[in-house]
Formats: sequence, structure tokens, C-alpha cells
Amino acid sequence: MRRTAFFMLLAVVVAGAAACGDQAQPQAVASADAPAPTAPAGSAAADAVASIAFACEAADGLYATLNKQTQAHIQRGFEAEQRGDTAAVAKELQALEPMFRTVSAKFGEAADRVADPEVKVALSDLAEAASTASSFTKFSDFGAMQQLTVSAELVLIRKCRYSGYKMVNLV
Repeated sequence: MRRTAFFMLLAVVVAGAAACGDQAQPQAVASADAPAPTAPAGSAAADAVASIAFACEAADGLYATLNKQTQAHIQRGFEAEQRGDTAAVAKELQALEPMFRTVSAKFGEAADRVADPEVKVALSDLAEAASTASSFTKFSDFGAMQQLTVSAELVLIRKCRYSGYKMVNLV
């Protein structure tokens, strides 16, 4: 199965591979400035303790945001780093920093709301990974993202599948 998870994408971009596409359309394409997905009023997920489906939708939407908004910056930054263009590297890292901080906060918010302890830890781990990415000082650091995220991604993929939620961006 072809992984389209964001942090895997980072590793691919950092390795200089071509960007990969996905034939599936995202269920929820969120903006980094938009709030995390919310459940309909009156549903069980609208309570303070959200369902796994809520967490899946939130994570999948955040991965869509990351895939869409960061890919070009990372590609340009990696290329600039290879050329030794420190000004371009700094510019691209500066552009990525607020995106990763926002995504980190939204993963954290989703983790605070979800009831399942395993999903809560996975979302918290992804929040920490995004926070770590926001402080990278060179693009070669992005190669470490897969190690930071793979366990959390696997938990979400498994739990979401089991709950019946079809992931599109994190598969």
C-alpha cells in the first residue's frame, strides 16, 4: 500500500524523490487557519469526549492541509540547501514554522478531546512531531520525521479502519 502520510512525504521530498499523487479525493481538506473539524451538535462526538471518528477526521484533515501547504516549501528548501543558498533555506523554514505550530496545536486540541487513550497518545505524538518540525534549522532534519511519526500514524490508521472511518490523506 502506498503511504501518502505527510511525514512520509517529507522523507520522500527530502530524499529528492518526485512528489507523489493520490487518486482519492480528501474527505476533509482543512486550512491551517481553520479550526479542527467539529462534530455535529447533538452527536456523541460533540461532547467533551470525542469519538475515534472525530479524531480520524481531524487527523486526516490536518494531513491534507500539510500535504497541500508544505510540499512546495520543503521541495524549494531542500533544493536551496543542496545549492548552499542559506537565505532561501531560511526563507522556506520561516514560511513553514507557523504552519507546523498551528498544526501542532490542532493535533493537541484533538488529543485533548478524544476518549480513546491510544488515539489520544497518537495525536499527542503527532502534535509533538509537528512542534519539533517547526524548530528545524535545516531541511535535512526533516528526514527524522518518519521516526517521530510512524508509530502514531500506524495507530491512527488501525483505529480509524476499525471504527469504519475511511482515511484519505493518512493511509
